[in-house]
Amino acid sequence: MLRLQATAASLTSWSSRSTGNIKAKLAISRELISRFDQAQETRNLLPPEAWLRKQLKISYLGLASMERTIARQRSRIANLKDGDASTGFFHRQCSFRRQKNHIYSLAVDDRALTDHADMAEAAFTHFEALLGTATAREHSLDLSQLIEPTDLADLDAPFSAEEIWEAVKRLPARKAPGPDGFTAEFLRACWTTIRQDFLDVFQQLYDLRGRGSTS
Repeated sequence: MLRLQATAASLTSWSSRSTGNIKAKLAISRELISRFDQAQETRNLLPPEAWLRKQLKISYLGLASMERTIARQRSRIANLKDGDASTGFFHRQCSFRRQKNHIYSLAVDDRALTDHADMAEAAFTHFEALLGTATAREHSLDLSQLIEPTDLADLDAPFSAEEIWEAVKRLPARKAPGPDGFTAEFLRACWTTIRQDFLDVFQQLYDLRGRGSTS
């Protein structure tokens, strides 16, 4: 997947050079259009001025659409499309999601912890005591009497190209399955190019099966 990582880095660099600060560009375009409109109230615009005003309006509409699209992607709302809501709505949704995912305090032994390091240590201690700890049970179940034996040999078979492609096709189009930001829509559109990379990754994942086992 190094190719996708390099592509993501290149796209980020290209985006910063090509789009830059969208809000600043919108403000500049809006100001220039306003000045041309004011000039039209007292005189006819010269042909170069009229041409520039038209180009500014086209640029302004494109930048506004881009700003809404970026805000929607950051807000991770999948059931809305471009133009369905204002940019401010998406910004509010994005802020709400960040606040919802943020832990402000933890109650531990009648104490309220607010420091990040203290909360991290308390969470680690709590889950360390829970995970991997065997507890005595009063009752047990004989699963062999409840579940009919089934041939599960296919579960240990290598991933096939067909099942990988089927999984990619079922992903939500506007969702990114990983932190690299590539959406399922991108994966499907570029599948012929990245297909072999995916097959190699899943083969490497399959080759790791059983490693780390103590049995």
